Amino acid sequence: MNLINSMKRPVLAFSAAMSVSLFAHDLVPGDTTEQPLFIQNATVHTVTKGTHENYDIVIENGKISQLGSNLEAPKNAKVMNANGKHVYPGLIALSTTLGMVEISAVRSTRDMSETGRATPEVKAHIAFNADSEIIPTVRSNGITHAEIAPTGSGLNGQSSLMQLDGWNWQDAIVKSSSGMHLQWPRVGVNKSFWERRSPQKQKEDNDKALASLYELFADLKAYAAARNSNSKTPIDVRWEAMRPVMDGSMPLYIHADDFRQIEQAIAFGKEHQISIVLVGVRDAALALELLKASKVPVIYTSPWGQPSRSDDGYDALYSTPALLEANDIPYALAIEGNWNVRDLPFAAGQSVAHGASKAAALASITIEPARILGVDQRMGSIEVGKDATLVVSEGDIMDHLSHKVTDILIEGRPVDTDNRHKRLYNKYQQKPAK
Repeated sequence: MNLINSMKRPVLAFSAAMSVSLFAHDLVPGDTTEQPLFIQNATVHTVTKGTHENYDIVIENGKISQLGSNLEAPKNAKVMNANGKHVYPGLIALSTTLGMVEISAVRSTRDMSETGRATPEVKAHIAFNADSEIIPTVRSNGITHAEIAPTGSGLNGQSSLMQLDGWNWQDAIVKSSSGMHLQWPRVGVNKSFWERRSPQKQKEDNDKALASLYELFADLKAYAAARNSNSKTPIDVRWEAMRPVMDGSMPLYIHADDFRQIEQAIAFGKEHQISIVLVGVRDAALALELLKASKVPVIYTSPWGQPSRSDDGYDALYSTPALLEANDIPYALAIEGNWNVRDLPFAAGQSVAHGASKAAALASITIEPARILGVDQRMGSIEVGKDATLVVSEGDIMDHLSHKVTDILIEGRPVDTDNRHKRLYNKYQQKPAK
């Protein structure tokens, strides 16, 4: 039983550059309801307090008000019989460009980066398109929230956490300026055929980029000190945006994959006494002791792919989450990009196939992202008092063979699970055979 019926309204279209037409999805965001909801006889995956069969959930005013066995339905409650179904907290996707890219090949539909190597004043949510056709497809796999982050090289700007059932960015935003994003300078030498620079020139450029970064932060420290000592100091919009990073109230998300980048980034955070989060961390298996000692939050974005080095095992990337778990290093799992973010639950399932526990895998796409974002008091697990942001599936949400999301709630609001892929599938199922 789906809690909301698909409602149709005219599809909005507009002409973009090169005579390309882009379409907004026609799904209406769910309405807030004062009627209590009673989910009955479900297998409830709380994430933080175990998995319980034949559990009931009472939802009132968008919050989870009761949780347990054999509960009584509140008066006038809408009852959902979830016998044989699984209930999970809404999944949280990190480091995405959802809502900022529609068609990658069409420049006019890409708004995920700014010109320049230092644009800390940029806020990703300003470019978020809540009507993106991509969002319902990602959402229908159980992803209710996404951190959208600017991309590019250098200091990119600020990310924000969005819920994926809003009318516009103002309606969708959950937490603005959740972090500042920095692409760490390259290390090593690229031997690919397309690289035209000599090894020596590459090393010189790498050293120059790292020196420029340290010089930039020296200027930022001087600016912050001047502003703190004298409020009449002229304001520079770019450097003003960095003051929360310098005083530790906003984390700096450092995108670093190579072991040497990871090592440099951790040392950089300590030297400047700022809070950092590592994103990417492709070489995490080589940096286990360093990550464990530093206690820096980790967002691992390479759940699958080819090995980085010729002497790596074929499953080096696949088995890294299991290594992180075995070394007691909390981590969040992420898939960067837009369309491919829909595979997030299956990436977690893939990590289970390569040694991670189911509990850690589920935590990596629910409570761990919530903790990194600082919203774990509201979401990321099923607990009394938290937002009723839930996903109901007929099977294991991390198994693409049995996974079938039937219902989604965001803060108690029923969300339409339809999407363009489903509509096209249904359309061509009706094509007459010749």
